[in-house]
Amino acid sequence: MKQEESLIRPKPFQGFRGARILYVPVDVPSGIIRKHLFKSASKTKTTEWGTLCRIGEKIVLFQAMGAPLAVMTLERLIAGGADEVLVLGFCGSLNPGLSIGAAVIADRAYADEGTSRRYLPGRKYFRGSSDLGKIVEQGLSAGNLPFARAAAVSTDAPFRETPGWIGAARKKGCDVVDMEISAVFALAAFRGIRAAALFLVSDELFAGKWRHGFFDDGLDAGVKSYFLPFL
Repeated sequence: MKQEESLIRPKPFQGFRGARILYVPVDVPSGIIRKHLFKSASKTKTTEWGTLCRIGEKIVLFQAMGAPLAVMTLERLIAGGADEVLVLGFCGSLNPGLSIGAAVIADRAYADEGTSRRYLPGRKYFRGSSDLGKIVEQGLSAGNLPFARAAAVSTDAPFRETPGWIGAARKKGCDVVDMEISAVFALAAFRGIRAAALFLVSDELFAGKWRHGFFDDGLDAGVKSYFLPFL
């Protein structure tokens, strides 16, 4: 069934039109990504929507965290001609086989956030674009960088990741948790564009307690090896 058009239409960002979008929701505490972006970008603009950087023909959306802000900002970039979104983000592991520092291509996602339902009502599972995902895989393989494929669950409430919630997510087949990817995949399906996601595990939640690794040197090394070549 065709959905009604919205009364509010997204407007492109002036000076940041482009087909290829790299979306980085957050940085590591050492600021490696920010330093790289501001060194490499020919143009930057920081707004309430996040920071936009132009690097060659690519547009980077930086530090727009959470499904609602991600989708609102990506809508404006799609209005400006974007037809491809690669998410470079961090996730918590629900699977003992994925420890801090592991690289994960999330090719599917379960929506436990509130944004995706406004695009594709009744659906809870969303998939990334297989062709874009293969391009990411090829890039990692060419650099001899190991990775796993996994399913993600996206939540709006990171402080409510209880043992019961984690157990339910595992029963749904989810290996990692983030805050955006199911909504990004839903938006991509709705707008008819490509989307893929590459994560680094920054937290572990599978042992009944929270182990965070955002300050681990290994995570910084992972950002340099896995993320910066795409940026």
